[in-house]
Amino acid sequence: MNGIAPTALRPSFYEPVAGSPREDLLRAYREFLERRNGTMDFTTGFSRREEWLREAAGWEGRFTGPVDGEGFNRAYESFDAVRGLTPPMVALLTFVKANAGEAYGVEVLTRERHQRHDAPELFHQVERLVAYEETYHTRILIGATQHFGVEVEGAWRPPLPLRLLIGTLVHAPGLFFHPVLLAAEVSGVFSFNWMLRRVGEIFRDEPAVRESMEQRLIEILVDEVGHVAFNRMAVGPVGLSTARHLAGVVLRGVMGSTPEYRALGMDENELRKLDTFDLHQLPEEVLRRSYFV
Repeated sequence: MNGIAPTALRPSFYEPVAGSPREDLLRAYREFLERRNGTMDFTTGFSRREEWLREAAGWEGRFTGPVDGEGFNRAYESFDAVRGLTPPMVALLTFVKANAGEAYGVEVLTRERHQRHDAPELFHQVERLVAYEETYHTRILIGATQHFGVEVEGAWRPPLPLRLLIGTLVHAPGLFFHPVLLAAEVSGVFSFNWMLRRVGEIFRDEPAVRESMEQRLIEILVDEVGHVAFNRMAVGPVGLSTARHLAGVVLRGVMGSTPEYRALGMDENELRKLDTFDLHQLPEEVLRRSYFV
């Protein structure tokens, strides 16, 4: 079951969830996750995701432009070094770093939330599945390096402001926690969708590389739409309104921790588009494959 209504109805990130009781919606979303992910084992991984990654590892296509592996890793360590990179290398760097902050936040938040057990059992189960999906996003994105012959050196260190924000959020009560998380998910959908369009421009003359990078972003967008739906189930009208107002704040925080977006053209004019961004602006494939209520 796909939870998205016909696009003509223009469902919104910020409209109240209507229809079935929350427990029914959660069961439907869990069934969707089972179909999408296959066997969901937190030790061995999600079977269909592992299959997808193995298939993607065999995708052909080699970037034919100049590749500066040393410069790439210098910029991975310090954004100040990004100035010497070509747009394709900055795009790859953004791929590698785009989900790093979210992955860090999910790891910290999940650890704390799972210790608290302050949610109903079904909600808690789905929350764990959603968090585990995020671990695949990092692997999906970093897999794009295979087309450039680049190996990422070292581990990304989240900047202090991001660590402070997440450290504060983990102790927030549920009434505040999910509106902020919803704002973060909407911000993520916006930035990944923006990146999808930008990749099409930067790699227009590299069809195999472009298709690989686009498919990676589409896989993540399908997940993220479901994560938005899940967090919508956890908030009421006030929470939805709060999320709408916080989404821009979160997005600017993301731009601060991943300034590579700005290097690719995410300027103030682009950022302001978040104010009118909504579900119907996503690609048809994402809408067709996603779960949304």
